This record gives sequence, C-alpha cells and structure tokens, in this order.
Amino acid sequence: MEVPGKKLQPGPSTADTTFCQPCKQDDEILPAEVYCTACKEFFCSNCARVHRKQKVSRSHTLLDKSNMPTAISGPESKHEFTESCWIHPEEFVKYFCTTHQTLICGHCAVQNHRSCHVNVISDISKAFKDGKEYGDIMKAIARLFEDIDLCSSNVGKNVDVVAKLGKNEVSKLRKYQEEVNKYFEEREQALLKLIEKMKHMDEELLGSLKPKYKNLKSKLEEINVTLEAQGNNMIQLFIETKRAKKELEGLQIELAGINKDNVIHNYEFRKDPATERLIASDTGLGTLENILTEQTTALAKTDHRIIGLTVQGDGNRKTMATAECTVRQANADLTRLRFTPAVDIPVNSPTDERKCNLSSMLHIAGSRLLLADLNNQTVKLVDMQTRYLVSNISVQGPPWDMCHLPGERVAVTMARNGIQFLETGGQLALGDRIELDGDCRGIAYHEDRLIVSYFSGKVTVLNINGHVLRQMQKDGNGKKTVRTSFLLNSRG
Repeated sequence: MEVPGKKLQPGPSTADTTFCQPCKQDDEILPAEVYCTACKEFFCSNCARVHRKQKVSRSHTLLDKSNMPTAISGPESKHEFTESCWIHPEEFVKYFCTTHQTLICGHCAVQNHRSCHVNVISDISKAFKDGKEYGDIMKAIARLFEDIDLCSSNVGKNVDVVAKLGKNEVSKLRKYQEEVNKYFEEREQALLKLIEKMKHMDEELLGSLKPKYKNLKSKLEEINVTLEAQGNNMIQLFIETKRAKKELEGLQIELAGINKDNVIHNYEFRKDPATERLIASDTGLGTLENILTEQTTALAKTDHRIIGLTVQGDGNRKTMATAECTVRQANADLTRLRFTPAVDIPVNSPTDERKCNLSSMLHIAGSRLLLADLNNQTVKLVDMQTRYLVSNISVQGPPWDMCHLPGERVAVTMARNGIQFLETGGQLALGDRIELDGDCRGIAYHEDRLIVSYFSGKVTVLNINGHVLRQMQKDGNGKKTVRTSFLLNSRG
C-alpha cells in the first residue's frame, strides 16, 4: 500500500493505478484518493483538501476510493467546453458569475471571483433554452425586427413626401407666376433653387439612413443565425445569448438614433402680401419658408391626422393607448370621425413607487412626447415611433401642466413647488426653478411671458425670471381685482 502524499516510482506495480490528474501535469505521480463528480477529475489527498476549500468547488461531490471510478473516462456531456477565456486564452470558459453577470474560466474564478456566487455552465445550461431569459431574447429579436421594418416603412413614406412636396410647391409657384410679369423671373429662379436645395437635403438625409437600418437588420440577422445555429449546444447557446443580450442593447440605441434623425424639412410656398401691393418689392413673388417638421405629421398635404391619447392599465402596468384617424378635408365634421386603436406605449418606469397618473402631455420635436406623472413626481419622455420610454427625471413636486419655451426647453408647474424648467434637446435635464406663492396649475408661454393659473382661481403673468407683471383674482366680495407691476427694461 502506498502512503498518501508520497511520490510513486513508475513501474510494473503501478500499471493499474489511477493517479492524481493535477499532480500528473506537474510530472508528479501520486495515487488518486478521491474523484470529483463535477470536475470529472481524480485528486490525491492534498489536491482534494485544496479543492474542498475553494469557494468555486467547495460544493462539489467527492467520491472516496471505495466509490470512485477505477479509470479516467471521457466527458459525459456530448457538448465539450470550447470557448476560450478572453483573459486566460489557455483556459476554457466553464463558469458563470451571477454576481457580475460574467462568463469566466477557472483562473478567473480563483483570482477575481472568490467572494462571488459562481455556477458551472454545464449545470445551469441544461434547461436554459426552455427558460425565460432565452425566451425574452428571442422576443426582443422579433420585436427589433418589427421596429426596423417600421423604420424602413417610415423612411419610404418620407421619400414619397419629399417628392410630392417638391412637385406640389413648384406647381403652386408656376400658377402664381402666371399672374405677374416678366420682372419676377429672377426671383422665381431663386425660389426654385431653394426648393431643389431643400429637396436635395432631405433626399440626401433619407438616403443616408437606408444603409444604417439595413446594417442594423444585417447585424440582427447575424445574431439570430448564431443563436439558431447553437440550438443543440446548450453551453455555446448560453454564451452566445449572453453576448447577444449586450449587442441588442446597442442595436436598440442605434435604431433610436436613426428614428431621431429621420426628420425632413416641411415647407410650402406662400404669397408675399407686399407683392400684391407693390411689384417692385424686394420680396416679390413670394418666399419659401421652412416649416418645423413633426415626424407624426409628415404626410401628404391633403391629409390631416388627429391623435388621441389616454392612459389605461392596472396598478402593475400602465400603457398609453393611442387612437388616430385621418381627415381628408379641413372642414370635415369632427362629430362623425371614427377612431381606431393604435399600438400601446408602456410608460411605467422601474423607479416608479406608485401607480402612474398622467396629468399632462406635451408633444416636442420629432416623435417624442413628454408625460407629467403626478403620483411619482416625474416627467417622462417617450418615443411614439419606437414605443419606448426614453428618459425619466424627478422634479421637486407633483407636475401638473407643461408648455414649450424657446431653445428646446419646457416649463412645468409643480403645485406648491413653483415652476421647473427642463432641457429637452437630448436626455431630459433639470434647469432653473421659479418659486411661486400659491398652488399653481396651468401654464402657457407667449412673447417672453409665462401665464400661470392657480387652484384658487388667480391668474398671473410673469417674466421668464419669475417676477409677477400682472395679476388677476377675486377679492372677498367676489369682485375681480387686477394688480400690475412694471419693470425697467422689460417689455410691457
């Protein structure tokens, strides 16, 4: 009998002996005392002692000499570990750190993840394909396919709109030109060039978006093919799915950027009143004015869309339901319009502590919509085209109403907490805040003035710094009283 821990000399008597595999790699020949069922390896008494102490392997089952296999056998699983660790290329990825959500090898586990919860991939991947995470990834892929197709459709519609705008406005210009004399020919040419410039800019923009969304779709197809190819290899499927999860987040951000850039110039030819009175006017014939494009209204000129918005759902899920209809004539009878349900937009945020209660909505540039959530004291930004909650920011009081300000800003009333300015150019950001005396509710903006209504019935006109310029309210006898304040260097 050999003494545990002693080195054996190879010879005829050791031919049928099972040796410690880790020691054998170091050219030491020691008899195996235990067998690890998880690692499928034989260990001597010293290696077994270390194996029991390591956190990553302390839960492994070790069989003693009387119960362990008599010889080294091949791997039981038909799927071997083939993915090399990107930190230790000589090692295979065999473990998944749930603490850091990271794929790791044995070296990584010992060096950097001793205090983490680590699972063996071959164990947790067996039922992975039937689990929720893999199902969610496949649903996300399908949803992203739909979003890319929708983006493609919207770009195609705008291509038609650009062509139709150019054709219609040139036609209007030609008809009006017939009513004036030859003197306006030079002005006509200038306007035609400007139309062509706008059209060219839009076509160039839309043309640049096509390869972007096609590239997105190609990447998504590659991810889908990769996952489908690993349908029978649970280990590689787990690894590829984890990798795809991060890639999908990047693709969603890229798609949101494409949708944000898909904005065209909306312009129309307008007659110049001065031309009617004076042929010699410098603005003779007319001007071509650039109209702020709204993504949701970039349709043919004869079509007018009406969009209705409501909030529905229970305490666990709130969605913004949209309904829309198309009006073919400007003087259509609105009482006979029929609305059809559109796609719901989820407006819940993971940080919400109470049921969502929207007190106000405000449409800003593109397909973006601001929502004032009264219960959670937040202002939310959703994209009506991609149907995602883009941004969420907390304010110092329950938001009641909102209005546009110059320079991609909005003003939000917060009941007894005054007015909060928000920057809306990209992600929502807090700006200045104005403190007010009273419970403010409604708000509007006009020529550097804020008009604010209060719960008590009072209405005030403020400058942009919050100074009250004019105030109207009822006194104790029910009579209206008006107070006016004047500031030097201020408009009346």
